[in-house]
Amino acid sequence: MLYAKVDESGEIIDVATEQSDEYKLLVAPNDPIVATLLEQKFTASNTKTQEMLTTSDSEMMRVLEDLVDLLAEKRLIQFTELPLAAQKKLLSRKWVRGVHNGGDEGLISDDENFTPGNDSLI
Repeated sequence: MLYAKVDESGEIIDVATEQSDEYKLLVAPNDPIVATLLEQKFTASNTKTQEMLTTSDSEMMRVLEDLVDLLAEKRLIQFTELPLAAQKKLLSRKWVRGVHNGGDEGLISDDENFTPGNDSLI
């Protein structure tokens, strides 16, 4: 069931699924005004959800990077067991984080050139 909030002239200005003091009028979802309001709410909600997922994706990527570092440090996996593309991506992100943070975290010195099989990088 949908309930509408109406303005002083009786026009529907918002809808909700719960009845309250503001949302008193029972309305049908196929009413053109109600359908438009529901579509706007869905679009706004979908945009917010996508923004939350995008933010969460970058945070999750950092968690996965830290997990790979931890597993390699504990020698549960070898860094070189990862596909070459994954190794390069992880190393480049580590380098960018080090530069961005102003430190040398993740920076590769001249004597530590990346070569497959060099487990000392992580």
